[in-house]
Amino acid sequence: MKTQLRSKNRWLFAVIVTALGACVSIASFHIYNQQKQQLVQGLMRKAETEVDLIGASLTDAMLRHDYSEGRHLLASWPTNHPEVALLKVVFNNGMVFFSHGDETQPANLVKIERTFQYATRSLTLTLAHSLAENKVALANLGLNLVILSLLITALMGLTLWFILFRWMISPMEQEIASQTQELRAAKTNLEDQVKERTASLMSEVETRKKAESSLRKLVRAVEQSPVLIFITNVDGMIEYVNPKFEHITGYSSDEAIGQSPNILKSPDTPESIHEDLWRSIKAGREWYGELKDLRKDGSEFWAYASISPIRDNEDVITHFVAMHEDITERKMAEEAMHDARRAAELANKAKTDLMANMSHELRTPLNAIIGFSETMEHGVFGPLGNEQYEEYATFIHTSGTHLLHLINDILDVSAVEAGKLALREEEVSVADICEAALHIIHPKARDAYITLTGIEDTALPLLFADPLRLKQIFINLLSNAIKFTPEHGTVSCDASLDNEKNMVITIADTGIGMNAQNLDKAMEKFGQVDSSLSRKHEGTGLGLPLTKGLVELHDGVMEIASEPDKGTIVTLRFPSNRVTFLDAPIDTTLQANV
Repeated sequence: MKTQLRSKNRWLFAVIVTALGACVSIASFHIYNQQKQQLVQGLMRKAETEVDLIGASLTDAMLRHDYSEGRHLLASWPTNHPEVALLKVVFNNGMVFFSHGDETQPANLVKIERTFQYATRSLTLTLAHSLAENKVALANLGLNLVILSLLITALMGLTLWFILFRWMISPMEQEIASQTQELRAAKTNLEDQVKERTASLMSEVETRKKAESSLRKLVRAVEQSPVLIFITNVDGMIEYVNPKFEHITGYSSDEAIGQSPNILKSPDTPESIHEDLWRSIKAGREWYGELKDLRKDGSEFWAYASISPIRDNEDVITHFVAMHEDITERKMAEEAMHDARRAAELANKAKTDLMANMSHELRTPLNAIIGFSETMEHGVFGPLGNEQYEEYATFIHTSGTHLLHLINDILDVSAVEAGKLALREEEVSVADICEAALHIIHPKARDAYITLTGIEDTALPLLFADPLRLKQIFINLLSNAIKFTPEHGTVSCDASLDNEKNMVITIADTGIGMNAQNLDKAMEKFGQVDSSLSRKHEGTGLGLPLTKGLVELHDGVMEIASEPDKGTIVTLRFPSNRVTFLDAPIDTTLQANV
């Protein structure tokens, strides 16, 4: 075939071969230049990706102040990437952090230079790849193109050349694309890690700021506290005192620190208190109490102390904190109040003793006045000679009797308070005592148009009591009820046993009643609910206090329930050991104790 071509169409073949060779040469030259540009661009992209990757890792290490990790990364990079001809890192202050390669090499380098910011600083990263490997690749490519051109020319290899071209270039492009995608993914991952780390560092900084703010508040609270505060170690040596400590005790912080709290110890404080204090706090408990402390000048002051242990994270006691509040003024006020109360009690006791001792001296002349006036009133030794004298005698007798009753009440109250009122107790019928009191008080109730009712249950057990004083209790309560009950009202007595076998006596009326404030006033000695000069109801204000004292002498309790405009109910409750059933033996123990 070649012989035929050579013989028949040599010129045509030469032209075709020349044209084909020219086309192949042009195509080869074009392919050569295109491939060269792609290799350079791929190398540039690879270098940029490596710069971003190195910069992200390096700034993360700088934020963590881990310079050794940064140097290790930079030192290992040229080893793992032989194509790196130059790698250099310079801080913004001009200091060279790392340098690899020679900047004076020929210009056949692909160089990338970028600046990265971190915190308040920056660094400049320079990376250069050598084109030596590309030159070898391009030389090989040229040789291959010549060979391919010959083959194409010989075998009409335009199609075969195209196939061969695609077979050689496609895997390279795919590899570059795959590596580029991996580098981009690594870059994204590093950027995310940098963001997370930055957020974590910001959170730590914010937490630290809050902790510092809380600590400053605590320090200000202790420094400005109105309470004396000091802190000791576990051996009791003072390590801190606040300004109030210096102000109150007179010791400066330099004088107090290193000393024992015994510098504040007063000799008046019992040693047992300090022993209990140390025993409590060393056992991990808080201690509260009042102490008398000593100032530097020797003067004393009272303090309410609160001492507690301070523990570490392992629950081990490391220090003790003591707070002493100056309560000197309060203690002085309490002592003054105690002295005043004691003086009042002594004065009251002296008054009570005086009244009790004056019983005979007061009653004897009154009895004489009452007796002589009654003799004159009835004309035992003959008429007085003038009706007006008889009227005067009646007034004297009435006033003397009233004054005797008043003095008797005063003396009885005084005797009760002094504990000198002796009871003559025996087993009595409550119903009979009540009936006797109703008989005495009946004329007063009749004059006031008031209905009286007594105890209907005559089968009640007996009560161990003083019959005279029990009758006095009934008379006082019934008189009070009649006095404060309007016309056509009702005053009633009743008695029963409760679930605990206590004797319960009630005296109720439909009178004007009292509110809580007036009730408290009525229970005071000489207390008058209506204390005006023109009050409607006469009385000394001793009836209820005396009655209450007599009930309590019988181990009983008196309770009053009253409501304005609805009446009053007085309840007397005597304990079950004073109640004797008719078929039960007498409680000789109670009688013996009484």
